Amino acid sequence: MTKFYPAQAADFIRRSQNSDGGWGYEAGRVSLVEPTGFGAIVLHSGGAAAEAARSLAFLKSCQRPSGAVGIGPRDEDGNWMAYAALLAFQALGAAEETAKLAAWALAFEDASARFTPEEVKVIRKRYRYRPTIPGWSWTPRTTAWVEPTALFIIALRRAGVPASEKRIKSGLDLILDRRVPSGGWNFGNPYSTSFELEASSMSTALALAALGAAGFSARQAAVAAGFRFLRGAWPAASARLRWPGRSWP
Repeated sequence: MTKFYPAQAADFIRRSQNSDGGWGYEAGRVSLVEPTGFGAIVLHSGGAAAEAARSLAFLKSCQRPSGAVGIGPRDEDGNWMAYAALLAFQALGAAEETAKLAAWALAFEDASARFTPEEVKVIRKRYRYRPTIPGWSWTPRTTAWVEPTALFIIALRRAGVPASEKRIKSGLDLILDRRVPSGGWNFGNPYSTSFELEASSMSTALALAALGAAGFSARQAAVAAGFRFLRGAWPAASARLRWPGRSWP
C-alpha cells in the first residue's frame, strides 16, 4: 500500500501556491475556487497563517455583491465551485462572507421550476426521477445533479445551516429520488431510457456524506444500500468505513 505523508503533502501545497494566493488543479495552472478552497483549509489547519490569509484574500476577490462565487474572480454568475469557498470561509472564520454565500446558495436557482408538464412527464417515464425537486446544478438555471447537490448540502451544514432548512430538505429528497435501485448513486440519473445505470464510488461517497451531514441513520435503507455498494466496489477499504455510532467490519 502506498504511504501518505501529510507533512510533505502540505509542503507541496504551500510551495505550489500561485502569486495571486490561489491554486489550479495542477502546480502553475490558473487559480480556481475549488482547489483554492481546499488549499486554504489545509494551510490554515497546518498553521501557515500568511499563506492561508493570501488564499482567503483570493477567495474573497471571487465573491460578488450578491454573495455568489464562481470559478474565479471574473465569474459574475456563480456556480458549483462556490461550495468549496463556503467550506473555506467557514473554516477560516470569514463570517460575513460565509453568511452572504450561504444565503446565495440557499436561493440558488436550478431548472426544477422551468420544466413544462409535458417535459416532466417524459423525464419521469424515460429516466424515472422527479425533475421538479429543487437541488443544485453545475451552473445556475440548469438541471440539478447528485454531486453538486451533495456538495452544497455538506458545505451548508458545515456553515451551520440546519438540516431542517427547506432547501436542504429538498436537496436530500433529490438525492434519495436519484438512488440507483441496486445500490449507490451516479452523478445524475438512476436509469437510461431502457436500463438501470451503474452507480459510481465518487457519487455514492458524496451522497452518503451529505446524508450523514443531515443526520441520517446508518439503519436507513438508502445509507445501508450505499455502503453495500461501496463495500463491493472497494472491498479492501470496507474495514475503514465509518458512520456516526457504527462501523462496517
